[in-house]
Parts: sequence; structure tokens; C-alpha cells
Amino acid sequence: MLQARLSFSAILLCGAVAGWGAPDCIEEYDPAADYFPHKTQLQYAEHFSVEYFKHYKVVTVSAPWPGAEEAVRYVLVQCGTPDPQGYEGAQRIEIPVRRLAIMSTTQLPHLELLDALDRLVAISDIEMVHSQAAHERFAAGALAEIGHGAGVNLELVLELETDLVMTVAAAQSQYNAHPVLQQAGAAVAINAEYTEPSLLGRSEWLKFTAAFFNAEAAAQKHFAHIAAQYRKAAALTRHIAPGDRPTVYGGSLWRDTWHVSGGQSYAAQLIVAAGGRYLWRDNESRHSLPLDFEAVYAVAHDADFWFTMRNEWHGRAGVVAADERYGDFAAFKNGQVYNANARLSAQGGNDYWESGIVEPHLILADYIKILHPDILPDHALKYYKRLD
Repeated sequence: MLQARLSFSAILLCGAVAGWGAPDCIEEYDPAADYFPHKTQLQYAEHFSVEYFKHYKVVTVSAPWPGAEEAVRYVLVQCGTPDPQGYEGAQRIEIPVRRLAIMSTTQLPHLELLDALDRLVAISDIEMVHSQAAHERFAAGALAEIGHGAGVNLELVLELETDLVMTVAAAQSQYNAHPVLQQAGAAVAINAEYTEPSLLGRSEWLKFTAAFFNAEAAAQKHFAHIAAQYRKAAALTRHIAPGDRPTVYGGSLWRDTWHVSGGQSYAAQLIVAAGGRYLWRDNESRHSLPLDFEAVYAVAHDADFWFTMRNEWHGRAGVVAADERYGDFAAFKNGQVYNANARLSAQGGNDYWESGIVEPHLILADYIKILHPDILPDHALKYYKRLD
């Protein structure tokens, strides 16, 4: 088995190097030169920063997971330049990264936008992926699966000789991959875009990924367009009076708990931006609220619209099959249930959790089209669909 994995790894190594061309290394280091002419400027993201020096960058993730008490730092050193002094305890990463593994589908569209998909050598699970280009790389043997969380395949990660594993982290440390990866000697960076309180903040983590590839200029260009389109869409609903805003709720039961988005969450902000009235708008939390069915029904039983996110629900019959009590909601009875599973791959990968993360302007457009169809008459829903 080990020999088979090594052979597979060798194929990946050869294929990947052949597609990259010469490494982006400095041949003659000049201590006076500024090797990063394009520098990241942040507008919406709150939980990371990038500090530039002449031949290295310091990336700080201030909230690597919800409730984290300490920030994490990464020192990104330009290939062919000396290792900077200090920064004890910080992960050193040579850039630009040439062999990357990712452990969340939300990181995949960053690579596609930055034209860096050819540097991806491993993902957690191909069945969770929507991207056709990634599926083609997997079918060609250029992409490996390394598993999830603390169960990550350390042996394969090391065989692949990754420059970096980009992962996510949770407050429940027993589920995290980064401690076991670091103990094994792999370079790791935590991408914490999901901790951001706004959709534009989440989308701006494109610039976090770009820092590892010296692709700041491309990221800045892409995000400027995304943010401009989002602001343009949001401006279309500002004139709507409170009495003309339909009531909205979201989520569904999962293991007898209904996780309702807090009133300051990105989901709540999205509903307001789309001209809706979120039923938990007075709650001050940025996180989800664990409620039982009865608590949600008491507030939302006569609401106008229900937005949910269940891959397996393709019609209202599937909704009541999961729990017949859903059929008592007015939104269900009136056919106003919308599900974010309009773009599923054959294997079940949901594009909402890929390109949707970097296209918040199109998610907002979907919401506006649903709540106020006359405002965007020509928009076709991309990520959401009505459950008939």
C-alpha cells in the first residue's frame, strides 16, 4: 500500500512541476529591493492583516476560530531570500507556494480566480467539490484526497511534499487538522473566512490566499469588482419602506436543533440588504442561535419567506418527509421556500460553498430577485431555487 502511494505521489510531483515552469525564486538577493510592489489593502475583512517588509510578509489571523484567545502569525518569505530574524513561534512559509493542499471547498475558487489551480495537489474530499476543473485534475491523477480534520492522512500529505496545507479550525480542538499537521512538520495556515460577520468580509479573504502566491494585484482587481457590484445591488433596495419589507427566516432542524442566524450575522445583513425584514433582527449576536422547533415556529409561523440550505431537498415533498411540522409554516403553504442547492455537482458538491463565497453580489441578487422580483426582472437565480 505504501509503495502504491509513493508511486502515485511521484506521478503528482512530476505532473505538477511540468505545468508550473521555473520557480519564482530570487537568484541574486538585493537587501535594498522591495520584492512586493503590490500590497494588500483591506476594506471589509476584520480577522486578518498583512504587514509588508522588503523580502517577507507577516500575515496575522486575529480570530482563527470563534472565541480564539490568541492570534496566529505566518511569516511568508520570498523564495531565494534570507530567513528574517525573530518571530518566534510563527510558522515560516516560503512563497510563492508551489504545492498546496486545501481542506475546505471555500478555498478552491480563490485558486481559480488567481489562476493558481495548477498548484493544488490535494483536497479533503472530491465528492464535496463542485468545480469541473478540479474534478478533471482529480480524474487525471493530479489531485489527491487527504481526508478531513484530525483524521487527515499525514502520510500522504508528507509524501506529496506540500509547501502549505491551508485548513480551517474550530473551537472544538479535537476536530482540527492543524495540530497534527504541525506536529508532523507540515507547513500550515488557517483560513478563517467563515468567522467574518459580513459576506464582503468573507469574500475579501481572497486577498489572504493571494498573499501566499504574490498575487495581490489580481486579488485586488477581482475584489474591487465584486464589492462594487454588491454595493450597486444593495443600493437598489434602500428606498423600500419598513412596511414593504417581507418577513424572512432561515435554517432548518439538524439533530433536533434549529440554528438560527444571529441578528448581526452575515445572513441577517444579507436579508436586510435585499430589502427583507429578518425576524431575529433585534438579536445582537453574530453567531447562530440554537433553538428548538417550537421556539422558531412561535416567531416564524406566519413569515413570508423561508431560506434554507439542504442539499437533499429538491421539492416541498422532501421538506415534509424530513419533518411534517415544516408544513405548518405559512411560507411552506404559500410556496415561498427557497433552497441554496441550485448548483450541485453529480457527486453532491454545492457551488454555494465554492464560487458563492467569492460572489456575494450574486447571492444578494438572488435574494433581491426572490423578495422583490420587479427590482431585478432580468436576473436568473444562480444559487437558490424555489422548492415546488
